[in-house]
Amino acid sequence: MKAIIYMPGLGTSFTDQSLATFSNRYAKALDINDPQEQKKFQIKFREEQFGIDGSLTTKIAAIHEEVNGKTNHIIDIYEFNYTNELTQSFKQKNVLLKIFSLTAIILINFPKIVLRAIFSIFKKVGGVSEASPFQFIYAGLILLLLAFFGLLLVASFPVTLGSMVPAESLPEFNNFLENYWMGNRVQDIYDLLRNKAKYIIGFFALFYLVVPDLKLFVIEMATEFICIIRYFSTGRNRLNLTGKFEELLEKVSEENNKYENVSVMAYSFGSVIALDTIFPMKGATSFRVSNKITELVTIGCPFDFINLYWRSYFGHREYQSNTIANWFNVYSTTDILSSNFRKDGKEADAQHSVSTKGIVPTNIPFNVLSKQHYNPFRVLMLSGLRAHGMYWEEQVNSASCFTSLVAHQQQITE
Repeated sequence: MKAIIYMPGLGTSFTDQSLATFSNRYAKALDINDPQEQKKFQIKFREEQFGIDGSLTTKIAAIHEEVNGKTNHIIDIYEFNYTNELTQSFKQKNVLLKIFSLTAIILINFPKIVLRAIFSIFKKVGGVSEASPFQFIYAGLILLLLAFFGLLLVASFPVTLGSMVPAESLPEFNNFLENYWMGNRVQDIYDLLRNKAKYIIGFFALFYLVVPDLKLFVIEMATEFICIIRYFSTGRNRLNLTGKFEELLEKVSEENNKYENVSVMAYSFGSVIALDTIFPMKGATSFRVSNKITELVTIGCPFDFINLYWRSYFGHREYQSNTIANWFNVYSTTDILSSNFRKDGKEADAQHSVSTKGIVPTNIPFNVLSKQHYNPFRVLMLSGLRAHGMYWEEQVNSASCFTSLVAHQQQITE
């Protein structure tokens, strides 16, 4: 029997990446790739505790195959849901602090985005991410504008309230505004925003009518964006997430050796956690990681993107696995966050791994959109970023990248 540890990406508030939908998509891929047409697949769900203190919970999807009246339990899929661990501390902060934090982080990192993008134009160093640098600049500008308008909206409320309460009715405050340097500056800012406040509030009111989920989108985007920046820049929560992944792997290993194979299937940011665990800094590989995992699957892995903006992030990594026989890397040439582990953006075999001695992935291209270089309309529509969510669609019956993945897995076992 096979065990799969499933690691979703971020953005779960906007796309369904639950264990239920993943297991249904994977079971469908098994079904349509199986030569035995009469074979059927069923899924049963359960929850179990794990961890050194038993405080962690995982959902498990058990896939059974039924053929000729006999039912066999063939796969257990364990969900590793890390989103709350990554974002919980920041989610507890108020909206005002989130807006200010988002603005500060974007202002600090936006110059680096522009410089790295320009660098990639004149000096190609490899990867899908470097094929469309203008989309990163454009996306950064959108984030910058959202943060800027958020600050203006926050500033507009006291201006609007101030119009309702004359300064003359507050003598001490009026004295501060007239006779102190700081008060003069506050008055200048107030006057600047005074005539614009109604337009800013009106703009956002109209925007909320057209896009009612804007507030949720901005808050979720700000939360996840900031937490990702902190993860890469300062290592915030990296040990927590890799440690709990190791705990889940230990849970799988304790199942009386009933699993012949243990596969890690990770999407987007989940693949970063998987790589950080399997290819850690030197001297950090546990015995369980090096001797239990038999297969790695990464989908939309942002390795190239990380190398573009955090050049040293994957430096000095080790690879001590004795059991990983295959690494399948599903990517799209139109998804500028995905990686092909090459020195260029071509659709071809991978050329390198995370570490110099690490296993090199088997690339599995999966394209929904055709590749078109330097298409201004596609840049404006952020098609390269949108393609990051095109490895499957919302309905579990839709086609997905798992069809190609299962076909490659079956070729290896035959």
